[in-house]
Amino acid sequence: MKRATLCAVFAAAVASAALALGAQPQDPAPPEQESEAAAASAPEVTSCIACHGDGELFDEEFLEIVRDFENDIHVGVGVSCHDCHGGNPDPVLFEDYVEAKDEEFSDGPYRGVPAPLDQPTMCGSCHSDASYMRRFAPAARVDQEAEYWTSRHGIALAAGDENVARCSSCHGVHGIRSVDDPESPVYPTHVAGTCQECHGDDQRMAGYLLEDGRPLPTDQYERWQSSVHGHALNVRQDISAPTCNDCHGNHGAAPPGGDSVSFVCGQCHGREAELFRNSPKLEGFEEHAEFLVDAGEDGCAACHDEEEPQSQLTETHGFGECASCHGNHDVIRPTVAMLSPLPQTPCAFCHEGAGAAIDEVHELGDRESHYVETRDELLTTAAANGIGGDVRFDWLVDEAMALDEHTSAVGAAEVSLRPEFARLFEKFRIGKTSYVVTDLATGEASRRAVIRCNNCHASEATLGEGYAVGRSVAAEMLGRLRELNESVARAERALLAARRGGVETRKAQEAIDQAVDARIALDGLLHTFRADGDFAARHEEGMEHAMAALVAAEEALHELDSRHRGLYWALLVIAVFLLALGLKIRDLTARSRQAETA
Repeated sequence: MKRATLCAVFAAAVASAALALGAQPQDPAPPEQESEAAAASAPEVTSCIACHGDGELFDEEFLEIVRDFENDIHVGVGVSCHDCHGGNPDPVLFEDYVEAKDEEFSDGPYRGVPAPLDQPTMCGSCHSDASYMRRFAPAARVDQEAEYWTSRHGIALAAGDENVARCSSCHGVHGIRSVDDPESPVYPTHVAGTCQECHGDDQRMAGYLLEDGRPLPTDQYERWQSSVHGHALNVRQDISAPTCNDCHGNHGAAPPGGDSVSFVCGQCHGREAELFRNSPKLEGFEEHAEFLVDAGEDGCAACHDEEEPQSQLTETHGFGECASCHGNHDVIRPTVAMLSPLPQTPCAFCHEGAGAAIDEVHELGDRESHYVETRDELLTTAAANGIGGDVRFDWLVDEAMALDEHTSAVGAAEVSLRPEFARLFEKFRIGKTSYVVTDLATGEASRRAVIRCNNCHASEATLGEGYAVGRSVAAEMLGRLRELNESVARAERALLAARRGGVETRKAQEAIDQAVDARIALDGLLHTFRADGDFAARHEEGMEHAMAALVAAEEALHELDSRHRGLYWALLVIAVFLLALGLKIRDLTARSRQAETA
């Protein structure tokens, strides 16, 4: 290419860069402001930029590299191509690629694309330099490289496995954005998808094994999406909700050990983690973790007979504290369906109390008989359609949310849950015994059962008294939850009727709210795995508030009944008065006519 042509191309490259700086031709800024804007928003024109941005020399793939780099966070701090790839950045060398790629250039020999093993060290040359990083962010961490070499990725890379994730795998290459940028692949809403690119690839993950020798699963992303955490992040856009790096770490990514899961979960669920680690359940989990080490591929079936439900726990290969009951990636919102023995219907949690205290206040009017009639109709329908067991329980949860008694019309063809029902349904954690995970590749939905108390504490205690104790404790705790649930629900139903009749119910509503608070506290105290102690005390406190609400509700209903009776008597008096008045008028009219005739 002739010198004149070189100059023309270089001028065009500089002009293109200037336009990328955000210049406004219709309202030109002063030269000094244009210069400042250029330094802040576009990469410095170097031999790399001028050459690789030339459409006559390179195809779209290479031109895209230059365009992506314009949005790179490094541009704003003056870092350019030669800082990573080496070479002479002098823009006049944009055509003389031999000199531009000088491997003996004193300020930075050309090294091209770094080898996978060299990439963490290359990034670390800046990001591990505290004095250098302090120029841009005084609080910036400078241990990312050191931490990376301790991760599963770093250990594998150091051993020669170039298939594993490196810096660019997560952060990108030429369009690296700040971790706080919503467009960044490591922004909270994108982290799971970024990890999924590798960990969801069956071919890429082939050959990798878990510590117990099983193949590394590739369905973590689908399971996480079905979780309460995935829903909070993806649907509610709550960026504080945990995603992959919150549990596995960032640069030092590794799965938490089974004996440290509660500390990981405890970052958010501190109260529950503390209760669990002080509970008798921890020792039992530690013992079973040792059993499963020796059990091999048989898992629970190594000790449990095939007739026992424990032998069916084919996916249980370890006891990881919180994960043993809640799972790991597919952590769904815990509900009463995790407990056992469950009542015949989910309706029983609000309509069939497990204790005698609520019998002191009777259900209003024909509500109890109406409930029994509705329940029996649903059970008859389920039997006719061959629906039974846990499937029936889950079906009844859906049916309960569609009953006229629990819904109200919003529009012509839309209904929603009544606020009072929705509130108790949510607070009492009425849920299903299973949940759905959807395969991203096929769209096929599969149903998975939640882990319940009776998965381990079966009806027959064949391995020791501890199983029978655990079963009885679970039953007692569930019974107390039901008693408090029904007490609050019955009071709520009564107060609703009173409010609709115009009776003041604020005092009783305060008692209900306090009882609901106690009920919520019991969910956390389940992690004590003791029906006595704090759990029993909080239950008793809740029942006191619930009984106060029930008594106040009964008084409100009596007042409503009195008002109704008073209204009936008033109407009767008015009716008698009107009848007498009518008769009197009739008599006077008759006399008047007789007088006229005479």
